[in-house]
Formats: sequence, structure tokens, C-alpha cells
Amino acid sequence: MFAKLRQARYLRAESDAAGLVIGFAGRVARVARVHQYGETDRVAKGGPMYKYPARVLLAFTSEDRAKIRNMLLAHLVG
Repeated sequence: MFAKLRQARYLRAESDAAGLVIGFAGRVARVARVHQYGETDRVAKGGPMYKYPARVLLAFTSEDRAKIRNMLLAHLVG
């Protein structure tokens, strides 16, 4: 259903001295947020409201978190 969201053109990266954020922007961000958290939104422009069920689009497994942690620690130490 959300195969196109995997494309890099929909992702935006921002960074500053405090950190890095990678996510979606614009209309794509709104659609992704509504489905990620199960929010209420219009089905179509001017259409009825609908409470969408939560469908996790982005998530980190415990294995993902461990890999990220290990990579970060290796970078900081090395």
C-alpha cells in the first residue's frame, strides 16, 4: 500500500548542532503520520472523516537498535 514511500525522493534529512532528523515532508508526511499513529483524517478532499487504524510504517526492532548502537559506539571509539 505504501510502496512509494520507500523512495528516497519522499524522505527529507535535516541536521544542526543538536542532531539529525530524517523523515517525510509535506503531504506525504501527513499521510504517513495518520497511518502510523491511527489518526482521523479526510478520506478525500472535502470528503468524510475517517478514523484510520494504526499501521506502523516506520519502526526499529530491538535488533535494529542494537546495530545502530554498536555502529555509533564504534564510530565514537574509532
